[in-house]
Amino acid sequence: MEPNQARLPSTGQELRLALAEGRRQFQGLRLADLDGVNLDLSGCDLSQGCFRESRLGKASLRHCRVEGANFAQALIWGADLFGLQATGSRWHGADFSGSRLQQADFSEAMMHRCCLRGVVAAGCCWHKAGLVEADFSAALDQLTDLGGADFSGADLSYAVFKGAQLAAAQLRGACLYGADLRQTNLAQADLRGCDLRDCQLSGAALNQARLDGALLPEGWDQGGTPTQNKPFSAR
Repeated sequence: MEPNQARLPSTGQELRLALAEGRRQFQGLRLADLDGVNLDLSGCDLSQGCFRESRLGKASLRHCRVEGANFAQALIWGADLFGLQATGSRWHGADFSGSRLQQADFSEAMMHRCCLRGVVAAGCCWHKAGLVEADFSAALDQLTDLGGADFSGADLSYAVFKGAQLAAAQLRGACLYGADLRQTNLAQADLRGCDLRDCQLSGAALNQARLDGALLPEGWDQGGTPTQNKPFSAR
């Protein structure tokens, strides 16, 4: 039987044995509540699988394919998700604290209320993703690096970015209604057409940011300057 036609593992131990045998094709695998701390899943195809409430702290998912998979409420702290292909996947309430997400693709993924504090995610793609109430704030010992990330068309309503690095990020057409952007570096970010109403922007750096057509908080103008007496950084 070819590896991609073999029976799917039904337990974490069977998965480890399959990985040790060199298998990497696990489309449709369903292992909710998997204990996968430190597990090496790099290069695996886990698309359309279900891993709800799994524990994947410090695991490696480098260059994995998880399109359409369900990782709701999974614990993925300190993991390596470099180059992860996650289009259309579901991560509601998952904890990514301190994980590496560079060049990962979460386009159209559902990630409401995810914890992404202290992630290193420069160049990550969240195009049209659902990130309502997601927490991207800086961790106590590590800044959240979202430099050059693509949030175009994403729903970031009430998301928290306090202290995050968003320099040159692509946010065109995103909804940031009610988001917390205090002390955030948005220098050279593309915010054209964004909904920024009711945002908290005190201390945010918006130098050279593009705001054409954006819906701004009350008391701000299209140049990214407060028209009322509000703290603002425009270095």
